[in-house]
Amino acid sequence: MRIINIVSIISIFLLFSYCSKEESLGPLSDFQFLVNGTEVTFNGTVRNAKTIEWDFGDGNSSNEEDPVHAYRNAGDYEVSMKVTDASGNSFTEVKKVSILPSPTILLTGGKANESGKTWKISKVYKAGKDGAGGVSDDLDIQILSVDNVLGLFGLSDVYEDRFTFFHDGRYVVDNKDGKSMMGVVYALINHAQNIRVVSADTQSLPLADVIYTPKSDATWEIKKGDFEVAAATGNVKFTDKTQLVLTEYLAYKDAGTFVILKELTDNYMNIALGIHTEPSIIDKPTLLFHMSLTAE
Repeated sequence: MRIINIVSIISIFLLFSYCSKEESLGPLSDFQFLVNGTEVTFNGTVRNAKTIEWDFGDGNSSNEEDPVHAYRNAGDYEVSMKVTDASGNSFTEVKKVSILPSPTILLTGGKANESGKTWKISKVYKAGKDGAGGVSDDLDIQILSVDNVLGLFGLSDVYEDRFTFFHDGRYVVDNKDGKSMMGVVYALINHAQNIRVVSADTQSLPLADVIYTPKSDATWEIKKGDFEVAAATGNVKFTDKTQLVLTEYLAYKDAGTFVILKELTDNYMNIALGIHTEPSIIDKPTLLFHMSLTAE
């Protein structure tokens, strides 16, 4: 019995000695992370930590050991994990997390941007970016645009419309005055009774402002690769292009929603859209309009 008591005492002594040695080492932390788009899953490892403080480098923080954080924008972020023990001693581990600027992030603002990212048609003409041209793979611009081109043709209200893209695939069109810009031929065939303003020169700018309620369940999707379009001049093959596939219009409504995403940055988008000007072949685009949008 005395032997058992001695063994027990020794075991307890060794346990306390181990704990004291462990505690004397002070707090320590390390972490790994996995990036998925704008969402990052952190996996922390700690020793002798009474409290944990994360700083995600974007103004947000957490006290969890294994937090999940979604960033609003692409970029490099300095992430720190600070642990403090019961005596007030602390240790901080710092690592860089990089969020790459994918088209989805640039278009929507990422998963953290729950209100989506809103775009509007730009009034400012960009040389080599805006204008009109044929339906062709080279996306050549043959007719140049000018600043405030829609206003010059009596369609300035369209600059107030907003187009919002959400990370989960939702898409919302907000036509501020209840009117949407449409291809004039499409409008005459499908919405003649609701036309309120027609371009001052429909030969140069075949568009109209029409009373219209956009879809409430519209969606978006980005597709990259080769595709073919049945144009007025025949089938046209586009090679290695990025399509913005929408179930509601962007910029103006016309027969079909044919949008090529030419350029996309954090605050600028340049697109080419089909416009249908021949009533007898209203399902086939005759031109491509090249337009710029800016993020709010």
